[in-house]
Amino acid sequence: MSEFGFVDGEMVMIHTRTLDCGLTLVMEPIASVSSCSIHWVVPAGTAYDNEERVGVSTILSEMLLRGAAERDSRRLSDDMDRIGLERDCGASGPHAWLVGTVLGQFLDQALSLFTDVIRQPALPGDALPACKSLAQQAIESLEDEPQQEVMLYVRRRHQKPPLNRSSYGFMDVLESVTTDELRASWSAGFVPGGSILGLAGDIDPDAVTRQLEDLLSGWAGSQDDLKPTGPSQGGRGHLQRDSSQLHIGMGWAGPSASEEDAILERLATRILGGSTSGRLFTEVRQRRSLCYSVSAGYRARRDEGLISLYAGTTPDRAAETLAVCEEQINGMRSGVDDEEFARAMKGMRGSTVFNGERIQARSAALVGDIYAIGRARTMDERLGELDSVDRDRLNAYLEARPAPVPTIVTVGSESLGPDFAEEPPLCHRTVEEC
Repeated sequence: MSEFGFVDGEMVMIHTRTLDCGLTLVMEPIASVSSCSIHWVVPAGTAYDNEERVGVSTILSEMLLRGAAERDSRRLSDDMDRIGLERDCGASGPHAWLVGTVLGQFLDQALSLFTDVIRQPALPGDALPACKSLAQQAIESLEDEPQQEVMLYVRRRHQKPPLNRSSYGFMDVLESVTTDELRASWSAGFVPGGSILGLAGDIDPDAVTRQLEDLLSGWAGSQDDLKPTGPSQGGRGHLQRDSSQLHIGMGWAGPSASEEDAILERLATRILGGSTSGRLFTEVRQRRSLCYSVSAGYRARRDEGLISLYAGTTPDRAAETLAVCEEQINGMRSGVDDEEFARAMKGMRGSTVFNGERIQARSAALVGDIYAIGRARTMDERLGELDSVDRDRLNAYLEARPAPVPTIVTVGSESLGPDFAEEPPLCHRTVEEC
């Protein structure tokens, strides 16, 4: 299947193919660049971990680049460096991922190396202690990233399990995971069924397809699709911590990626708090000086959307900060004016084009589209969706949209009231929970 579009007068084509093994391959040749971005996801993220062993996938992702096929860790690293292959890997939500960027002339070698990592990781036992240490240090550093931390707590409360899990895992699992567990997790999740490989840049789609059919011959298996295992918790929570600051995180439901209203929600969230001209920044920070940081964002997922808000303030101003934020959220139902709409449209169009010109963002967008809506959109189509929106349509959506019921979590020395329940730690469990 191919999708056509035009960007700045240049025709672009997206090729989507299902290989014999079952992997979905999506490619966008871009003639104006000499490099290629690789974005490979497999159904082996933290959402697939055993409920009692969340964190196995975290360590597995740390181990992926520690050798593959006949190469030990040093040789694999040397072979990747020799062709200038920039790479990274990780696990979160439904997927483990392996990404890289390389010059187009070395793409065939990069794909061969990445295939070995996916299909034949060494997972050496002598590398396990170092990987455990890195994962544990990441947990310990969370206190230094309060905005990220509080939003992880919001996600845990707001989303349904198992998609509400943190990619950091549980500390006791990180300490006790074995190589046998890692191999079992790899065997179950590093399979072609449910995997997506996205390529954008200097590529020959037919040559890439032929090479991958050969490299992936004999690869088999699939992973069950994820289903919620229970309802979301919602409500309000507070994590007690000695601090001169108080961090507020909020999350509420929005349209899923496949819904027509997703583009409207993107615009609305940008007007609310997606830039320094947004209502939150103007009202909460500039006019009232209630906080040092405030912003909002929206992420459209396959089965649901999540609108999130963060505010960093002090304990004495926290209650008023929360009240004004809620006032601004609810005030969106009254609609937006011409100036706000025009500014948001220009900003959205600019960010869409800028991301389209970054091959790493394009390969990620191709994979994200395939997973979330079942097909990849050209940049021309994305811009067309934006251009189809006018202020009347946006305001009609805002007026009809149900009033948000946000999940709220605060982190700091003082709770904002008795309705904020004590929040258990994110990555540490009690003896009874283990």
